[in-house]
Formats: sequence, structure tokens, C-alpha cells
Amino acid sequence: MPPVFLPIVPNWQNGVRDTYEFKTDVFVSRDGTEQRRSQRVQPRRSITAAVLLDGDRLRVFSDAINAAKDGKVQVADFSADGAVLTETVADGATVLKVDHVPAWLTGSQPAVLLTGRKAQKVGVDFISGNQVILTAGVKGAVGFGAQLLPMLPAVLSATTSTSVYTNLVSTSSLTLQVEPGTVTREADPLPADSSPTSETKQVIGPAAIFYGRYALLRKPNYLQQPQVAFNLAYESVDYDRGVVKTFAPVPLVSRTLTATYMGVSHAETMALLDIFVRAKGRAGEIYVPTWGNDFPPILSIIDNKIMVDDPNFTNTYGDDRAHKAILIRKKDGTLHPFEIRSMTFSGGNSVIVTDNNVSVAPSDVEAVSWMFVSRFAQDSLTLEWRTNGVANITLSFTTLANLAAEDSYGSNWILATGYWRDGGIWQDAAVWED
Repeated sequence: MPPVFLPIVPNWQNGVRDTYEFKTDVFVSRDGTEQRRSQRVQPRRSITAAVLLDGDRLRVFSDAINAAKDGKVQVADFSADGAVLTETVADGATVLKVDHVPAWLTGSQPAVLLTGRKAQKVGVDFISGNQVILTAGVKGAVGFGAQLLPMLPAVLSATTSTSVYTNLVSTSSLTLQVEPGTVTREADPLPADSSPTSETKQVIGPAAIFYGRYALLRKPNYLQQPQVAFNLAYESVDYDRGVVKTFAPVPLVSRTLTATYMGVSHAETMALLDIFVRAKGRAGEIYVPTWGNDFPPILSIIDNKIMVDDPNFTNTYGDDRAHKAILIRKKDGTLHPFEIRSMTFSGGNSVIVTDNNVSVAPSDVEAVSWMFVSRFAQDSLTLEWRTNGVANITLSFTTLANLAAEDSYGSNWILATGYWRDGGIWQDAAVWED
């Protein structure tokens, strides 16, 4: 049975929820060391949207549901980068002028034309400049600002409910499972490795590669109040009489950060999604800064030595395997990441020795934040689209021990970056390409 086109348009007052989900097995030893195995190369995807059904749209919707007895439908990808019509066209027109030709629009394919509150399926024949030539004419006049979107093969839930307000007006909340393997998300090309060499390299932008791992360099939306949970993995021995003894088999305190990030454009939202796609959900590892002012007052910076006014700083973090990387934010907004080689005492103060010269004056430092090696705390990620170009994304990370990337078990860290430290590329056929 061929899939049925479902001509729905989302009610953007309620937004569209676009969920991507990987599947990862996580094996944790008593000392907190993890081994992780990803079971999906591409994430499963589902879309939840509220639709308003009035007039003939209610009838057309009911007809489509009754025709899709096996649940297979075709819908528009509402969150895609749509091509916007720049001119109004008349009924039967076969040439559409658009503002740009997105990457998915290559010709010889079906697409969906969203015109206000209605959707119609069209066939794209070929592309000529900024003109889209259709195989057949459009039905009815199509106004300026209409969107051309890609088609998604999906499966309806076993039960689809509607709320009836009158005999002509209903609403429905649909959850559609995109058919696995039909539409894949390939992450955009990675930035160059920003690990400092003999001279400090400044990092500008939302992301970078730092010592073989992808680094998230985007601040969360503090209006949504990020949450940080400190996980003390101690064990207690209590016989319900006498003293109680606790043990700490895990030599570090793990943090779980849950924060909302806002993508103010389609490209920014996809860049945040790519972090999740590269990591394969919980399988990969990335660097996540706290963005807090985590260091005591800086007394001096000489070469690769940062002296701070707190002797207890070394006692607390000197041997901690999680606190091994920092992010220096200068007052001019530039970012400078470093790995910590050691911590020592000097004259009642703490001295942090970094891997390379810092080359930043103390007076120019806005803040020094910890930068933790982390993994996603969940295998699913939801993009909450407010429009088809603006979305909120809630990300949750769990911190890990900062081991050298090449010392991680198997190729987990390669899943997050695709690169060895020396620039070699991991191939799926288990072959090195240097």
C-alpha cells in the first residue's frame, strides 16, 4: 500500500517537537569507569505537532487517516530549511521563484508547498538558478511567502485523537515516527583543532575541536535556570546499630548539567543538533564548560603557570581526574582553552601548570571556568521549534574523568570527533586513513 499524503500545517502557537533518539549500552564499573556501546548509527526521529482542523481541512484530514490503514503517511518536514516564494503565482503555475535553494532541494523529487493554513504535494522536476520547475501546476493561487519543504515518510501512531469544538472545527496532536533509514542527518564539517600549540590560539564561535574531542562553546539560556546536580557516589555500611561507615570507590564527584540552549536561526539549531549526532547520544565524549567563575583571584600568570590566592585549591583539585581542563574568557570575549598538567604550592598559594603558555595578562581575564569531559546524560534530544527557524533545546550532560582521548576504551571518543589527535580519520570498515 503506497503512503498517503497527510496535508497538515502545524499550529505554531503550540510549536513543533522534533525528537532524535540514539540507543547506547553503558557499562559502569565500581570505580565509575565507563564503557559505552552505540547500537544505532543514525538516530530515530519522531515529530509531535498540534494541528487546527477547520472547514474542508477536517474532511481532508479524516479522508487521509482512513486511507492510511497501515499507518504510513507522507508529511512536510516543518523544521527544515524551507525555500520561500518571492513572487505570487497563479493557479496551474509550474515555475516558482524562491529566495534560496536549500541543500535538500536537488530536483526530481516530491515536496510540500505550505500556503498559509493549507499544504499541497508537488513534484519538483529540476532547478534553474533560483527557480523551481514543477512537474505539474499548483492547485490554486499561491501567495508570496509560501514555503517549499521536503517530504518525510512517516508512520502514524496506532491511535489518533481529535478534540471537537463544533461540527466544523477540531484540533489534533499528532506524533509521527519518521521511517528509519529514509532520512539521515549528516553533521556539518568539523572546525579545525583548536588545541594550543607553542602559542595560545584563541577560539571564537559556538564550537571547536580540543585535543581530539568536540567542545561545546555555547552559553545556556539562563532565563531557563540551568540545573547542576553533584553526584556523590559513596557507599554506606550501616547495620542499624552503632556507627555508620562510608566509602568512596569512585575517585571523583560527577556533575549533571541540564540547561536550555536557544537556536535563533535554523543554522544555529542544526549546529547544536550536530553535537548530539556526532556523539551518537551517550556514546561519545565532548568538552562542556561551566561558564562560571570557578577560580580564586589570580595573582600572576607567568608562561604556563597561573598562581591563585587559595592554598586549598591544590588540595581539592590537584589529584582530581575530572578537573583537568580550563577555559579562560578574556574581557574582549575571546576564549582560550588549556589542559592542566599539574598543581603545586608556592608561598601559601596554588599554582596551576598548563600544557602551554597562557599569554594572557591577569587584568584581561574575565573568568576562568572548568571545562569538563562529558557525555550526554540521555540518548534522546528534543528540538522545541517555536517557528521553523527558532528553537529551544534542552541538553543534559554528565561529567567524566578527563582521560587522554586515545586512552579511551575502543572508539567512543572517535564517535564524537571522527578524528585522531594526529589528524587521521576513522573509517567504518575499521581501516585507518592518515
